[in-house]
Amino acid sequence: MIDCVLAGPVRRCSLWALAAALLFWPFATTAQEFRCAALKPSGSQQPPYQRLPGQARCEGFFERNVSQPFVELVSLTRGLPDSAAAALTASLQISALSNVPARLVVHPLRSGPFYRVDALIDPGQPLLWDAAPMLRATGLRLRDLGFLALALALAPRDDTMTVLPLSLTPTPPGERSVQAVLRVSVAVRSLAWRRYRLDGSDDGASGWREIAGPPLYAWDRVPLAIELPADGKSVHVDVQALDAASKALPLLRFILIGPDGAGAGR
Repeated sequence: MIDCVLAGPVRRCSLWALAAALLFWPFATTAQEFRCAALKPSGSQQPPYQRLPGQARCEGFFERNVSQPFVELVSLTRGLPDSAAAALTASLQISALSNVPARLVVHPLRSGPFYRVDALIDPGQPLLWDAAPMLRATGLRLRDLGFLALALALAPRDDTMTVLPLSLTPTPPGERSVQAVLRVSVAVRSLAWRRYRLDGSDDGASGWREIAGPPLYAWDRVPLAIELPADGKSVHVDVQALDAASKALPLLRFILIGPDGAGAGR
């Protein structure tokens, strides 16, 4: 039974969404060690999900089998890709705003097609990603894609995923807001979220807040603006969804690494 509440001390949920498990494992820290995610390559669509020869990148269609309701994080960025500029070069320059290596994940914002890109982002080195193969294979546009950066070489205290803000466009100096996109696998009547500092201190932003908007249908998405602390430190973010029968979905929890690159264990 899932035990997640909207108030009081945080309780770790006993269940995790299968999709999240497939999304974020396994990790690697170097190009030589980089591995594809634990996904089953598609047997009917081309190209099937696989590693590209000589590159720290995996790409293609995969088989997906989801049996448990969940709310998931599908994108976390500072700024959106400039579609007009990218169309001229068919490439995006993507930076993870921290000093740790990261796994880039690019996938559709909607539930399908089941196509995904994984690539290594070295610390302090922007990744030039060619979007053309994915857009050509799926028929999607840049605005249809979600972008995540998963921190590597960090040791979280539990199985909470650790993410870095991604920069897809030049970021104004002092900009502390990141844009998240959440997606639900079932109809949801309400969503609430909170962020709190890893060191347990309170900067006034740790209370639960409702995410405004009408009820969501299965696979609907909702944007969420998250303000990072002024000191650049990392934070926990919790998202709680209630389905149409007011039953809590598994709690979505992630650590958002601040610009100073604070580790997940702080």
